[in-house]
Amino acid sequence: MPKGCSNKTEATKAAKKKPPTPVKKKKAQCPFKVVEIKAKVPGTEGIRDKTNKKADNVLKSSNTDMESLKNNSPAILVRGCKDIELEAVTDPAGKSVTWEVKPNENKSATPSITTKDGGKKAVLKTNKPGAFSVIAKLNKTKVVWNVIFVWVKVLPKTTVVKTRSKLYADSGSDATWTCFRSGEFVKKKYAWRALCKTVKLIGGGKNKDIGINKVELHILQNGSGDSLTGHYKDGGTCLEQPKGGLPVVDATGPGSPFIVSPSCFKVKPNNTAAKRSIWTADSPAGAFRKEHKNAAGKLIQSITGSNDFITAIASTSKEAPNAIVVHAKIQWSANYKGKVNYGKPPGAIGKYKRDGAKTTSGKRYKMISPKKGGIDAGEAGFETFEPRFNGGTDEVWNP
Repeated sequence: MPKGCSNKTEATKAAKKKPPTPVKKKKAQCPFKVVEIKAKVPGTEGIRDKTNKKADNVLKSSNTDMESLKNNSPAILVRGCKDIELEAVTDPAGKSVTWEVKPNENKSATPSITTKDGGKKAVLKTNKPGAFSVIAKLNKTKVVWNVIFVWVKVLPKTTVVKTRSKLYADSGSDATWTCFRSGEFVKKKYAWRALCKTVKLIGGGKNKDIGINKVELHILQNGSGDSLTGHYKDGGTCLEQPKGGLPVVDATGPGSPFIVSPSCFKVKPNNTAAKRSIWTADSPAGAFRKEHKNAAGKLIQSITGSNDFITAIASTSKEAPNAIVVHAKIQWSANYKGKVNYGKPPGAIGKYKRDGAKTTSGKRYKMISPKKGGIDAGEAGFETFEPRFNGGTDEVWNP
């Protein structure tokens, strides 16, 4: 009998092996997942020079699956701005997702969404008002990105326009320049003014008020035509031409494309209210050299021609300040027809005097894109880049 086995029973026990401990199977983990949605709106582009482009507006991203507007703060944009560019961030990177968009506390029709780059990206239209949830899904994971398109609803019938033609006058001519103006920048002395009494802002949420305090109204004005001409003794002329060509932005100063001076722009009661009025006014001016540049002694005799303008009610979101949307426009013109009187003695300073000068205007604002509620300023043909009309002009002399 082998050593250590005293009998058959003990030998049998020794031969039996202990069964292995069963290995618990791990739950299969989702191999791919979506973790974030990034979003941006392209900046408004220039008209005269297509290389001019405002920086893209990078919007808040989302990494949550919650649809609640309270728990998943929405991006606030102006309805009608450029399409939103969306990108899904996945783990591992570069995986395709499925995209969906649906109303969120909103009964409006849903804007369309188009996939790009095999589903890694998408483009969302902005033409529908209210709040929406954009959903990116990958396997059993999802991320929700909320957005509100605030509808800036201009009521053109509430427009009040006032023009004045009797205020065209000399504005300080001297021994070198003949200067003239259409009016002044004080009450009751503007050559042109326009008030839109009612602009309603409709936001998101059940009360349609979320986001309206983040949208600001502006006045965007372009010079659309310039035929202003100085006529000199014996037939010489000088034609005014805007630097950079037409259309030309007509802002109140550098650094902003808008008319911002309190003397010619007001929003009441403020620029955060749900119902606002917007007022603007202008009194353009001009000047020509007293003596023809190419003909010594030939003095200016008269002024003809006009400055023509297109003025728009525009808006931006504080979250996308480089996406300028225009909603309604009006055309008007300042015609400076007048004579230059020198009096006595010969060679005295020539003074401009109105002789047919007048201001003309459309009666009310007209909607630019009624079905969308607005459109990007560049796409609508408005210039937003300098040089400015009131920043100086060029001269074309003949002969």
